[in-house]
Amino acid sequence: MRAEGLAPLIRGDIMRPKRITLIWLAALAVVTLALVAMALVKPSLDAVGANTASVARQMPTATPTPKQLKVAFIGDSYTAGAGVLPQDAWPSVLAGSRGWTIVNLARGGTGYVAAWASGGQKACGQDVCPNYVGMVPAAVAAAPDVVIVAGGRNDGQKMSSELQQNVLATFSALRKGLPNAKIIALSPILAADDSASSFPDLKPVVSAAVQAVGGTYVDLGAPLGGHPELIGPDGVHPNTAGQKALADATDKLLPKLP
Repeated sequence: MRAEGLAPLIRGDIMRPKRITLIWLAALAVVTLALVAMALVKPSLDAVGANTASVARQMPTATPTPKQLKVAFIGDSYTAGAGVLPQDAWPSVLAGSRGWTIVNLARGGTGYVAAWASGGQKACGQDVCPNYVGMVPAAVAAAPDVVIVAGGRNDGQKMSSELQQNVLATFSALRKGLPNAKIIALSPILAADDSASSFPDLKPVVSAAVQAVGGTYVDLGAPLGGHPELIGPDGVHPNTAGQKALADATDKLLPKLP
């Protein structure tokens, strides 16, 4: 073959490697640029992630709102708040400080045995206000988280078989009707002329009865004892200051409630 015919072939063989080299160089440049871009983007992504984590840490965590307890009271005129406005009765004052909602089923003249046959329409809407055993259905119907039973002074100082049976019946019926409720029994609320040693026969019976159903007994002592200034014009019932004293004393002695 003549030299003139070989020239194109030689030029083609020479150009082919050069073209391949250029292609590889171009590919290498693309890969390099991609790696550089990734290197530049990664710190930004890391920064975004760090900022997101920081914001998440700074955001306040939602705390569940504590349940507002519903508390039912069974008691006599001291717990009903005779002689003061309803909001000044010690159960209402106590509920205000503890954030409770309450159902006050206390009725004047009543006790574990005693029923009030005078002025019942005003106190309970009936001719005769029922005793504590008779008030249990109303307490159960209210479906409270806690039941507080206070009183007993209207049943007198002397223990009888009927009084003992009714004390037991009150707490047994409450537990049967409210199996999951917290049941608390308070000692009789004493007048200004009483002492902490008053009602020595009733207190242990009430204590044993409430503890027998898994409840708690609280001896209030005599917050009003020796303080005639805490008694209203009728000479019997606590005035507003006396009701506040009862609320404070109860608040200090009550167990922690859920």
